[in-house]
Amino acid sequence: MSRYLNKTIGVLMGGMSSEREISLRSGVNVMNALKTLGLRAVQIDVDREVSQKLLSEKIDIAFIALHGTYGEDGCIQGLLEVMGIPYTGSGVAASAIAMDKLLSKKIWSASGIPVAESVEIDPSNIEATLKKIGENTGYPVVLKPYSEGSSVGVELVKTEGELRARLPEYSRQFGLAFAEKYIKGKELTVGVIDDGKELTVFPILELRPKNEFYDFEAKYTQGMTDFVIPAAIPEESTKAIQATVKKAFRDLGLKGVARIDVMLQDDGRYFCLEANSLPGLTDTSDIPAMAREVGIGMPELALRILDCVEIK
Repeated sequence: MSRYLNKTIGVLMGGMSSEREISLRSGVNVMNALKTLGLRAVQIDVDREVSQKLLSEKIDIAFIALHGTYGEDGCIQGLLEVMGIPYTGSGVAASAIAMDKLLSKKIWSASGIPVAESVEIDPSNIEATLKKIGENTGYPVVLKPYSEGSSVGVELVKTEGELRARLPEYSRQFGLAFAEKYIKGKELTVGVIDDGKELTVFPILELRPKNEFYDFEAKYTQGMTDFVIPAAIPEESTKAIQATVKKAFRDLGLKGVARIDVMLQDDGRYFCLEANSLPGLTDTSDIPAMAREVGIGMPELALRILDCVEIK
């Protein structure tokens, strides 16, 4: 920890995406953890003047607690690269790839990682899209924007009629999107942290939402989801999923801490759904819960995330 004692750490939070409020909660939690460690931490609310804020506060290291557009998609990482400020998390390219759910799935599929069948939505030809969905995924399907996080825009659609009615407005609201085959089973999420020396996989967390599936409400409303950790799954499934998640992490070029979401069917087959290169760090988020399971509190977790940063 001594290498940080004379450094000013800027906690980048807020931002301009639909996930601003969640990011603020993550940022405050990180700020409190760093102050508990006795480190100098400065809150940076990210807007279009962020470069001036970074300069005026003389930030030495950026701890990125942003989510969504401009924070999780490689934009802020590119700015920090240009400014010469080391930062937590993945680099520009890996951040952009992980933010694009469909591209991530294509990379995983090409490397042999199991993914759920999906169909790209063409808003200019809804009937052709519906035909492809009928032929490839069937119903129900899960609608997902290419580049949103925190389950924003994730919707379960059960019939073709329901989808036909929903698609025009959905496309206007979220832009590029795809329909993914709905997989019934256990909803799992797996945290990974890479300090440049060792890739560590946290215990698998099973999500049991009170809603039909793990949507935005279930994710961020207290009491709407039960966490089971370690997940109540067979040991052979645990080992196989953790090994696959390590490969999924590496295949996207991720660094620092990340989270991979997985669905496990009753027959033992499992599918990687998406990667989160900047997972939430609120007091109710998945990664802190996984860390607590192995005796790592928020201050130590924040320190481990910082230790992933290459300081030149």
